Amino acid sequence: MKLSLVAKPSARAVVIYPVYSKEKPHDAAVAKFIQQLEKNKEFEAKSGQLFYKYDGISNLASKVIFVGMGEKKKLDYAAVLDAIASAVKSAKSHKEHTVCIIMDDELGKFGQAVGEAAVLANYNQARQWKTGKSAKTIQEQHIDVLEVTDVKKNSAAHHAIEKGILIAEVKNDLRDWINSPPNIANPEFFDQRAKEAAKASGAKLKILKNKELKKLGCGAILAVNRGSPDDARLIVMDYNPHGAKKDETVALVGKGIIFDSGGYNLKPSGHIEDMQLDKSGAATVIAFARLLKKLNIKRRVIITCAMTENLIGPLAQKPSEIIKSYSGKTIEVTNTDAEGRLVLADAIAYTIKEYKPKYLIDLATLTGACMVALGYRYAGLFGNDKELAEKIRKAGDEINEDLWPMPIHKEHHEQIKGTFADIQNTSTVRYAGASTAAAFLEEFVDKKTKWAHLDIAGPAFTQTPKKYETKGATGFGLRTLVRFMEELG
Repeated sequence: MKLSLVAKPSARAVVIYPVYSKEKPHDAAVAKFIQQLEKNKEFEAKSGQLFYKYDGISNLASKVIFVGMGEKKKLDYAAVLDAIASAVKSAKSHKEHTVCIIMDDELGKFGQAVGEAAVLANYNQARQWKTGKSAKTIQEQHIDVLEVTDVKKNSAAHHAIEKGILIAEVKNDLRDWINSPPNIANPEFFDQRAKEAAKASGAKLKILKNKELKKLGCGAILAVNRGSPDDARLIVMDYNPHGAKKDETVALVGKGIIFDSGGYNLKPSGHIEDMQLDKSGAATVIAFARLLKKLNIKRRVIITCAMTENLIGPLAQKPSEIIKSYSGKTIEVTNTDAEGRLVLADAIAYTIKEYKPKYLIDLATLTGACMVALGYRYAGLFGNDKELAEKIRKAGDEINEDLWPMPIHKEHHEQIKGTFADIQNTSTVRYAGASTAAAFLEEFVDKKTKWAHLDIAGPAFTQTPKKYETKGATGFGLRTLVRFMEELG
């Protein structure tokens, strides 16, 4: 999407005019029109409310979408995302290709949200594969140019809008990756995405496949991989900008199950069809790697992705097997559909041993139990450091990605003790599955590392999208990581 700073809307643009409740618009003709709408109770400027006028008003434009912003004093990031996205989607539905947002001082404070909303609302997953009339319709319903008024070049608002567009464009690519089925987004696909991300950020890249993983002793990820015709991957990027302090390194680890059949503990119909989404964590951290240099992140950042398919077949791992992980700990496989924690075990232990990060954050669509507890809106937030967890929660809250603190108790560790091996990959009890899964991961984190685990199983995918989303992958976590890293400094 091209950004254009304008003094007034171009002739081809449909105008998006923000209106605040209990506030009179500056334009006299607009104020008079809005007053009449309010009198007739047709428009009250409630947050996200829209009113279309396609026969012009004053000398403003021939086409105007009035969008309610609610009370100015209550305006926040989420409200701006929803309102601007609603208006952009409306313009798309009328086959407009240029929108012009009438900015004001208050909206200028949320420039990043404006840029994000415009680009995120422009997303359509089906454009990749639809043909014929459907493809033509999608092309017709696409915004190409975003104009904004009353924004000076190189001002804070200008840079914020540009930043929002940048982040949202990466997030839309991320949504494409996650939504893509396994015959398209296969292991080689993610090799290429990692190469592109490493090039964009100037990071060193290693892609470790089965031969190297076997030498390293990564028995957990290799066990999950045995049913797949393709090698597993441990994708590692090392972003190390000039001046970065070695003892301030941040590691981001992502679960990347290209497709999760559940293995011999096979997933049922109604669930298995969406299991290309089980790569969301790894895809998110690869996408984040693309932004490191452009956002001028000054810390050393290690990106580690554990990627494989979890399939059935004559060589696939079976329930009751005992495997040895990279850390040396032995694991009883009590359920082959609890594979995510196995691949993460090796990825976490490897990252800590090789790079000794101060902070390690993992993202994973790990448990249905977390969805049972928190639903689709919230990610579960676990960890061994309250200060780190609070920083992540706050970062998500600021940009409308919600995380909820969850417990790991010593009892949860007791419940994953193995009968014959050191630990087992599912709990001995039915309940608290999200916490026992997190406890399993904690077994591979040393006491020196400040660690947080984001169980994004709920919000990574949606059937009830927010105004700036569509059904399918949401790209949850990317914007939280951006805000967290910026605030960490």
